[in-house]
Amino acid sequence: GDPRNNEAHDGEFDVRDMTFRHGGDFVGLKQKLPYIKGLGCRAIWISPVFLNGPNSYHQYAIHDFTIIDPRLGTLEELRDLTSTAHALGMYVIIDVVMNHMDNAFAFEGHEHGMAPFKMHEDEEYRLVLRDPERELFATPAGMQPYMDFWYNNTWDPKATYGGPVYGHYGEATIDGGSGTYPYSDFHHNGDLMNYQNPWQITLGKIYGMMDDLRLESHRVQDKYIAMTKALISSADVDGFRVDTPMQVPLEFFKRWAPAVREHARSLG
Repeated sequence: GDPRNNEAHDGEFDVRDMTFRHGGDFVGLKQKLPYIKGLGCRAIWISPVFLNGPNSYHQYAIHDFTIIDPRLGTLEELRDLTSTAHALGMYVIIDVVMNHMDNAFAFEGHEHGMAPFKMHEDEEYRLVLRDPERELFATPAGMQPYMDFWYNNTWDPKATYGGPVYGHYGEATIDGGSGTYPYSDFHHNGDLMNYQNPWQITLGKIYGMMDDLRLESHRVQDKYIAMTKALISSADVDGFRVDTPMQVPLEFFKRWAPAVREHARSLG
C-alpha cells in the first residue's frame, strides 16, 4: 500500500508491538485482491473505516462516522477498492460499530476508575470530559468532543428507556422505572460489569472505555441511519458485519436494517 498512511493522524505505528497499529490500507488491499480471489474467496471483510483515535488499532473507537480514517487511505481509494473487487466478482463487507464511540467521557466521581452501574432512581451519572485538553467542536449543542453526537447533563425524572431489552437467552425485560438523561446522545449509567444483566449489556459502557450511544433514542437512530446510507452511496459497499450486536437494542435494528436495505435497493 502507501507507507505514508502508517504515521497519519497521530502516528502510533510499530510492527514490533502487538498493541500498536501494524499498517495496511485500501491501496495495499486492492493490490492483493487477485491473490485473495485465487484462494477461492468471493468476498472480503475489512475493519471499520471511520476516523479513530491515536493507535486505536482495532478501529472500534470511532471519532467521526462521516470521515474515513486517513491511516487507511481516502474515500476515493476505498471506492477504487470496491470497484476493483466488483470487477473481479467479489463483494466488500465493512465492519460497522453502532454501540459505542471513543473514550471522550468519564462518569463524574469516577474519573480514574470504574463506575458501578446505575439506573433511574440512583440518578445515574453526569458525564465529564476525560481529557480537558481534548479538541472540541462547535455544534448546535455547544462545544462537544464529537461533531455529530452530543452529551447533555439535563436530568429528566420522568424519562424512561422504553424497551424491552433482551438477555442472552432471548428473555425480555421491561423498564419499570423512570429518570434518566434523555436529551443526551450517550448513556450515563456507568460501566458494563455484569454481562448477565440485560440492562447493563444495553446501557453500560463496554470495557469501561467506549462511550455508549443511546440507540433507543430515535434522534440517535436517525443520525446513524443517515451515516450508514452515506457510506453505501459514497463507497458502493455490499454489506456490513455488525459489531457488539448484544449491546444494541433490538428496536434500533428494526429501524436500521430495513432503512439501509431500502437505500441500497434504491441505488440499484
